[in-house]
Amino acid sequence: MKKLPAASHPFAIYTDQHRVVVISGIGKLAMAGAIGYVMALFENPGLPIMLNMGIAGHRKHEPGSLVLGQKITDSESGRSFYPQLPFTVFVPTETVFTQAKPNADYSTQGVFDMEASGFYEMAVKFSSSELIQVAKIISDNAQSPMTNITETAVERWIDLQLPNIQLLIEQIADCRSLAPQNNVLQIQQKLSEQFHMTVSHSLKLNVLLQRWWLLKGDTELKWQETGPKNAKELLAWIENELDRTDFYL
Repeated sequence: MKKLPAASHPFAIYTDQHRVVVISGIGKLAMAGAIGYVMALFENPGLPIMLNMGIAGHRKHEPGSLVLGQKITDSESGRSFYPQLPFTVFVPTETVFTQAKPNADYSTQGVFDMEASGFYEMAVKFSSSELIQVAKIISDNAQSPMTNITETAVERWIDLQLPNIQLLIEQIADCRSLAPQNNVLQIQQKLSEQFHMTVSHSLKLNVLLQRWWLLKGDTELKWQETGPKNAKELLAWIENELDRTDFYL
């Protein structure tokens, strides 16, 4: 992957024809900023696969092991997010607690990091939840505290987990292939033009239409019956209809 000129961008960005890797730095605000910047920098890819890779602490998991976030909780706001996992999960799943400062208390069950909630809260504005995942490599535990972490060790752990990370990306990509992208994009384009939507509204519409297909299949989108006057009212109606829909795995 080629690194973009550092002087031209606030984040370290590496890219090729199909992938982008951005080094956000520490903290959920830096993470949210990195996602927003990259999504604005590159041409809209439809619904992208978005993966947060980083290190995190856990009370018992061995350093270097890989876990997947089944619930993301912001320890400051109390807000939680629930990634969909519609594929075979081959690594342990954990609740990821995002904190403003490093956590040295290993008494609570769960994984502790400083970026995941910022990542997820921003990522769902651009993609669908089954395409957004949080994977963490354990860097410290009660027997091996944060003071033992070194760059060399982190590089080694990531290198060893690359086959599993690649497999995870392939599984997420298989989920995307299940969605009727062409139909969704056609409806999105039609409604965006009809309601003169902003880019932000159009992106949100795309995510809602993907959720509609996953939850309601080919059920017709009968928005005309409610007579929405603008994009905001249309999006609110679709969101309300989805919230009223039962979801089963």
